[in-house]
Amino acid sequence: MRLQTCLIAASALLFAGCEDGAGGVAPDGEAGESVAYLSPTDHLVRASMALRGVRPSKSELERVRDDAGELESIVDAYLETPAFGETMRDLHNETLLTRYANLPLPAVDELAEAQTGPMQASLGEEPLRLIEHVIATDRPYTEIVTADYTMANQVVATAYGLAYDDAGPPWQVTSYGDGRPAAGVLSTTAFFVRHRSAGDNWHRGRANAASKALLCSDFLDRDVVLDGAIDLSDPEVVANAVVENPACASCHQTLDPLASFFWGFNPNLNQGEVERSGYPLVGFFAPDQVDRWKRTSRRPPGFFGLAGDRLSDLGRLIAEDPRFSLCAAKRFYAFMAQEPLDSVPLELAASLQQSLVESGFSAKQLAKAVVLADEFRVSHATGGDAEQVVGLKKARPEQLARMFRNLTGFAWETVAQTRLRGGPVGRVDLMKDDTVGFRVLAGGIDSFYVATPSHTFNATYSLVLRGLAAAAAGHVVASDFAVADPAERALLTLVEPDTTGEAAVRGQLAALFVRLYGDFSPPDSEAVGEAYALFAQTLARTGDASHAWKTTLTALLQDLRIATY
Repeated sequence: MRLQTCLIAASALLFAGCEDGAGGVAPDGEAGESVAYLSPTDHLVRASMALRGVRPSKSELERVRDDAGELESIVDAYLETPAFGETMRDLHNETLLTRYANLPLPAVDELAEAQTGPMQASLGEEPLRLIEHVIATDRPYTEIVTADYTMANQVVATAYGLAYDDAGPPWQVTSYGDGRPAAGVLSTTAFFVRHRSAGDNWHRGRANAASKALLCSDFLDRDVVLDGAIDLSDPEVVANAVVENPACASCHQTLDPLASFFWGFNPNLNQGEVERSGYPLVGFFAPDQVDRWKRTSRRPPGFFGLAGDRLSDLGRLIAEDPRFSLCAAKRFYAFMAQEPLDSVPLELAASLQQSLVESGFSAKQLAKAVVLADEFRVSHATGGDAEQVVGLKKARPEQLARMFRNLTGFAWETVAQTRLRGGPVGRVDLMKDDTVGFRVLAGGIDSFYVATPSHTFNATYSLVLRGLAAAAAGHVVASDFAVADPAERALLTLVEPDTTGEAAVRGQLAALFVRLYGDFSPPDSEAVGEAYALFAQTLARTGDASHAWKTTLTALLQDLRIATY
């Protein structure tokens, strides 16, 4: 940690002369380029959506409207919510890519009766739940690569043979008993099942997945001119080339030692193996195979020139590397601000890295530093190159799912009979599923074919949002009017099924603008008037106030303002 602190301090001195937040000038390295910042209430909306995927309450908005200094304490409260933990799982899935619906684990043996949709989703969550546990309990973030435990629910415990208490919480701390080295997410079975190593790959793909995710160093991004004369069909020729050929060795002299840490784990588990052996998976880790590098790549384990022996050494070396904390800072900001990883300014990344290290590697404090940063609260450019400013964020499909459930109580679920890996898919959340759901269509990733999210509006996103809005509107109108006490309702707290007076309807619409958009427009404003016109026209045509509310809410819930922040 001392080494990291010294390097970060040097970075801070290097960029000290670039900081200038006064007068609306962004610290973006472009002298004279000005930006406008969000209002305190809009900043709160953005922070709440980025941290939790839900809109702030009316009382929170009023607190910040009256005193902008209240925002920091509200953010502190957000960091303690389950929704923040869900966001952390979403963030790290874009890094580890373990939420993959086609994991080669079929519904057989003890899991023969399992619905494969929830089953596959559970298996991919194992490392993400471990990370969430580390962050939620405010343990040092480095523990994600050094932990001697994992997390399991009933499905994961059954598949991998882990201890599980049926009387305990759905996801529990547990550990492997097969002697595998302790390296946090790097020693979870889910990581190895997702990132396979077929043929003569010899764990190189896994090594690069770890380097890319945890150090922001992707070997595939290196500009290397390959020698076309190498006979890639001959394993012996390839083995010699990665040592002796300068073009090959430029990557393999560091990649292959990284890969050697992963020996001992099953290179490429397939469905047929599981169907024959059943659950729990036996022999996935074999201690007598950890030195197999001596017969394959012939490269001893090493971390960019530093010696190691087992996977636990790799986890420790990653945790001690300043690139790990810098990469975390970049990934947190890139995810929350919806900017490409390579576009995160180095001076900003260094500042966030310093916040992480000085807080004792508290990921909560890193997340807080991100949403309170001046760069995060930029609204739009007022001069210079506006294309360089990402001033409007688009809700991811997982955020839409949480937000709509929070606002309306509605979850867009279905029970699918489509078969996957031997069993019916079963009940799934359509916003969080790729087999029968709409996650990719709504800009999300399936962690295999689509590994980069889309942060722009397109036709499929609009169609998904339209369907979600219509279903949620019908649900909330019916459920709200079924509750006698208006204070117990989700959205329609100021009207009854027979309320049609303009003043009352406008008052309800103004309250909806606050709840849905963080917009304090008064009942007599033009914006509220447009919504009232839709309500009045529908009422005049149908004579049914409930139907008019369904139509109006369908429009409000698919408005651009609900899906952006």
